[in-house]
Amino acid sequence: MSRSKKPVLIVASVLVALIVIPLVLLVVSRLGNEGGGSSGGGSSKGSSNASEVADFNLRQLASRATDLIEGEMADALRQNDISLDFMSALKRDAEQAASAMARGRLDDARERYTSVIETAEARLAALELADRALEMSALTFAELERLESLKANFENTYNESVAKYEGGLTALNAGDYQRAIDDFEMSQAILGDLEARSIQQLADFVEAGYEALENYELETARRAFESARGLEPDKAEAREGLAMVEALDGISDAVKAIQELEKAGQLEEALVAMDRLAEMNPDNPFIEKQLQSLEDRIAERDFEKLVRQSEDEAGAGELGLAIASLEAALEIMSSAEKEARLAELKERYKARRLEILLTDGYDALVAGRYEAARNFYKEAVALAPDSKEARTGLEKASSLYLANIRYSQNMAGAARYIEEGRFPLAAKLFNEAMSSRPSNVVPSQNTEETRIRDILKAQSAEVPVTIRSDRRTFVSMIGVFAPDRLREKELKLFPDVYKLRGTRNGYEPVEIEIKVDATQPNPTVTVECTEKI
Repeated sequence: MSRSKKPVLIVASVLVALIVIPLVLLVVSRLGNEGGGSSGGGSSKGSSNASEVADFNLRQLASRATDLIEGEMADALRQNDISLDFMSALKRDAEQAASAMARGRLDDARERYTSVIETAEARLAALELADRALEMSALTFAELERLESLKANFENTYNESVAKYEGGLTALNAGDYQRAIDDFEMSQAILGDLEARSIQQLADFVEAGYEALENYELETARRAFESARGLEPDKAEAREGLAMVEALDGISDAVKAIQELEKAGQLEEALVAMDRLAEMNPDNPFIEKQLQSLEDRIAERDFEKLVRQSEDEAGAGELGLAIASLEAALEIMSSAEKEARLAELKERYKARRLEILLTDGYDALVAGRYEAARNFYKEAVALAPDSKEARTGLEKASSLYLANIRYSQNMAGAARYIEEGRFPLAAKLFNEAMSSRPSNVVPSQNTEETRIRDILKAQSAEVPVTIRSDRRTFVSMIGVFAPDRLREKELKLFPDVYKLRGTRNGYEPVEIEIKVDATQPNPTVTVECTEKI
């Protein structure tokens, strides 16, 4: 929000007045109470007590009004969030309330203090909503920038999110902060769904590439890895996979023969053949990798006993001994699989946490709590990126969460338009809500659907409407009939909000808004220009 600059002395004088005037009035009020306390006898004791209770409640209102003006509203004025005129009007109302209280007009004072409090609190709430809209604007823009690389592969979805963000900016600039917040929230939900889909698709490409690589389907593997790099250029697995494809080009038959030796258990012979192949193809990453694999498998025979011993100990619940045996085995030979097993034994909490997240995510998904499910699965993906269940759950939960937001916002919009009497717009939003309706809705949502459907059904028939005038005024109804001088005109209109306009030379024009409602048939509206210019 733009904040206009105010002279420091003016602001200071206003704040001083806010502090001094209530104190003066309080002193006057107390003097009046002391003077009145000397009159009256025992018969007025009950009335006096009631007056003191009323005064206490009233002074609570006065204290609250003073706190708001001297505290939060003063801060807002210093920050230029409210105008000096607004603050002056608020202070003036508070002074009038204090004056009324000092003169014993308690009802008047109570009403004025209540008005001051409600006005101040309403403005503070509006400022809070504006701040939230600004914060969400910045967060949404940051997300759009972070995920801009996905635009090349998901242009329509990304542009949809941009459109919602721009709609939020428009609403923000127009001061419609709730609409801005809704649009920013929708934009972020679309981006979340887009990111989930890209994560799943990227993993699918990498998995397909390595599967093709294992079967020596080089072109298939190449296409899969290139597709993965199209989604994420720096994806290490895709880059390494393409390197393996290039390394296998021209030597796949020789590699297949060596692998047959491996399958037969002739590991030493396979190692010799691979060494010869490495001499003919120096610096070949695939061959280097296979040499390391053969050396590891040969070394594995020497530590298999320790590995089996570790498994036996883990099965017996002796985790300390199992870890020690596995560490001893890993000193003999490095193995990614056994390192993973060792990490598993050391990090039982991590394993339990993943299991809990997947269970909670599934339960939330089944219960229709899509935002909670998305959060569970998102944490699970961060904890275990290789978990296909976590990735699939994140994609599904994000998609359903987006659909649920569409449904909820459209249902809220339909209800709002019904309250305004704009039934055609309400029907449009209700139909859009039904098109994105989640499979699981709570009973209150079912009840709201039934309520809106019944209202729209009741408002689907035309309603007779009578327009009357004096035959001197030109009367028109926007979108219904052109200007005409008439005495009486019978119409049949579908329930909605219409505008009648009357014009007459030498007279002020008039404009009347009418709400046609099927539950209140046969309305009669008179349009006449009677006020001379």
